[in-house]
This record gives sequence, structure tokens and C-alpha cells, in this order.
Amino acid sequence: MTNTVTIANNCSITTLGFTTTYDPIVTNASTPQTATASVTTTCTIGASPVITLAQGANPGTGSTAAVPLRRLSSGGATPTFLNYGLFSDSGHTVTWGGTPASAPTAVVATGLATPITIYASIPAAQSQPAATYTDTVVATVTF
Repeated sequence: MTNTVTIANNCSITTLGFTTTYDPIVTNASTPQTATASVTTTCTIGASPVITLAQGANPGTGSTAAVPLRRLSSGGATPTFLNYGLFSDSGHTVTWGGTPASAPTAVVATGLATPITIYASIPAAQSQPAATYTDTVVATVTF
């Protein structure tokens, strides 16, 4: 009797976005607003998952998957926008993009949930009307 079991590489992914406030008049007149979000993967041991973050639902003019120009939208018939960035480093210098080359290095797959921090920054001095601004960014894991 021969019994065979094959384990294929597989991953699951969950995300948690950021929520923050922005004050273009005082607090954020000259200081960017920062926040964190997270993406968590659970992958088969030995997989080399790479996580990419798409441009978002409101990309700015000239945005590409590799160099996304993300914007939060106030929604409605005539939306206004706040520019923001998602980064793989706490210094907000390495943009996390939607291509493998613009994503952080592959995650070490242990078979357990592995959370990764996403660093967000909303540049200072963006004077827009009071509203709740949102964006939806698709996170993809490939392995």
C-alpha cells in the first residue's frame, strides 16, 4: 500500500487599514500625519510570499503600480482629495507599491500568522473641506 500526501504552497491574507485625524490648520500645517496599518499572511512553510499594495481607488495623475500616487477621497458628486503614501519603513522613505519590485522583500513563511506593519503618511498643509476621506487599496500576496 502506498499512501501519498502532497502539500502545495498556499497563503491567506488579512488586512487592517489605518484611521486617524488630520488638522491642516494647526497640527498638520507643517507636520505630516502618520499612522500604521497592517497586513497579515499565513503561508505554507517554505513559501516565499511577496505582498503588493495596489494604487488605490483614487490614484492621482501619473500614478503607476510601481510608483503609486495614492489619494483619499471625500466621496460624493464632487469629491476632494488628500494625498497620502504607504511605506514599508518607519522613516516613510520606501513606497510600498503594487509590483514585486516595489514591494518589501519576501516574508519568511512559518505556517503561522505573520503580521507586517504598513507605515502611512499624509503630507502636511493639505487644506481641504471637513469630511471623512477614504481609500480602498487591494493587498495581494503571491508566492
